[in-house]
Amino acid sequence: MSLKTKILNKLYCKYLTQYKSISFASFVVIDYRCEIDTKTNLKIGKKSKLYKNTTIYKAKESELVIGHDSHIAPFGYILMGEYNLIIGDNVAIAKNCSFFCITNSIPTDSSILFKDSYDVGDITVGNNVFIGSNCVILPKTTIGENIVIAANSTVKGVLESGYLYGGNPAIKIRKLFEK
Repeated sequence: MSLKTKILNKLYCKYLTQYKSISFASFVVIDYRCEIDTKTNLKIGKKSKLYKNTTIYKAKESELVIGHDSHIAPFGYILMGEYNLIIGDNVAIAKNCSFFCITNSIPTDSSILFKDSYDVGDITVGNNVFIGSNCVILPKTTIGENIVIAANSTVKGVLESGYLYGGNPAIKIRKLFEK
């Protein structure tokens, strides 16, 4: 990372702390090229990082929490609307991952295809999770602890702790650690 980038990142973090509802623990890095649409209800734990070109769209009342020692790699996309996204400690989110707390759904009435038909809900990611590149996390998803999600997976629903998941839709592949 160049000296110029380090300075710009520090200035951007300093700028963000002027908002009372944003709190950062120590050693947080937010790349100055990140786009954070609404600067409210944002909490980031110590040593966590948002890399370049991460985009966050949220409503004022929604809450985004990122735990300690977690990161979102470049080109992450988060669309929250009025819903919450909670990311635990020691979570690694690889490049080009998307989190949708609100997304279009298929309506029951074919005359209004994709108009005012949404699937919405909070997303929770537990501790010690790795999410591979190009994954899509959909509304109403709860990802347990000690989980690996393979690259290019689409995740919806509840993922049981301690497993490798992958595919579209993501399915349980195998237990991570045998005793």
